Amino acid sequence: MKNKSDLNFREGNRAWLFFLGYLLFNISMANGQSTPTYKTARNGKVFQIFQFPRNQMPRIDGDKSDWAIVPEKYTYGTDQLSDTEDGMGSDIDPKDLDVKVTIGWVKGLNRIYFMYEAYDDFWDFERFNPEGYLNDIFELVVDGDLSGGPFIQNPLYDPEQIKWQPQTASYIENHFNFSGVHAQNYHIYTPPVNNAWVLVWGSQSWISEFPHANYAYDYHFKHGESGTLRLEGWITPFDYAPYEGPQKAVESQLRENKVIGLAWSILDFDGGKREGHINLAHNTKMVNNASYLCAFQLMPLEKEFLEPIKAAWTFRVVDEEKGIVAFKDESIGTVDKWTWDFGNGDSSTEQNPIYRFKNKGVRTVITLKVEGPQGSSKRTRYWEVMIR
Repeated sequence: MKNKSDLNFREGNRAWLFFLGYLLFNISMANGQSTPTYKTARNGKVFQIFQFPRNQMPRIDGDKSDWAIVPEKYTYGTDQLSDTEDGMGSDIDPKDLDVKVTIGWVKGLNRIYFMYEAYDDFWDFERFNPEGYLNDIFELVVDGDLSGGPFIQNPLYDPEQIKWQPQTASYIENHFNFSGVHAQNYHIYTPPVNNAWVLVWGSQSWISEFPHANYAYDYHFKHGESGTLRLEGWITPFDYAPYEGPQKAVESQLRENKVIGLAWSILDFDGGKREGHINLAHNTKMVNNASYLCAFQLMPLEKEFLEPIKAAWTFRVVDEEKGIVAFKDESIGTVDKWTWDFGNGDSSTEQNPIYRFKNKGVRTVITLKVEGPQGSSKRTRYWEVMIR
């Protein structure tokens, strides 16, 4: 087969080369091939989020056996927490409260999975409070694009006009147009109160409903008793989550090596006033300011879940009029040879070719063959690359 990675950009098209180079550079940066620093909590420490294989993603039923495949390094315990409001600091008695949190994700789904497992000497969930407190709470906060900054109270408003005065015009305006819009705070009841699993701190209550979230509990105690609770679920982070609903929302796009803002706190009540506000960020500003969240990296699959070699690729139509398509190799394993068949007699041995289709069409069949020490693999896409 003849090798023709024919861009044929000559006269007047050199600007396209610059543009394409800039595009590919940004794609590379976005896929984690740089090592930026983060102005986040814990002096920029980067925590890790486990990637579940697609054929082993957890079923949300409260049974933690699906999480047995997760290595211990992805679980964060009480030793990572600190009470920065009620005086305990990091001296948290495990006989009073002992917590484990594991975070996961699945490539191709914009979901953050979580398994919260906690022992408490006094589970407090039957005292009703119209403001949503006086119950044990697991507070989960996410900033899917690491944009940072306040996300509950707009700094353009006078804090005294909006703080805990929900009938004022300023509070209502702030609540509908700012709270929870670019980062989200979930006050999750442990266990549920009057069958309510969560209080969303903002006007976008729809983010707590399926198909944007899911949850399940496992516990066997009554109010005031001790015991272990397991809470399993997932949430969808949003770069833009308006009051109007999901039709105008923008989901955070999750991909390997991306870093997001994430943290949690535990509000512990034992039948009276709050005993502790224990949190991962070591600063309770995390509940309303995303700059105080922790940096969490969406990790690739662990080696034990990877195939020795597997061809995979994606593409982007850069210029439909000119028929220019950028191909990106995403194969798994050690690869030392790439062969692209563009379905029209042309081929390329580049890893990430940029190819110009001379003829328009919708039934193109394109195949990438990769070869390496562990063998070879092919990935064909049927009728997916279309030029009109």
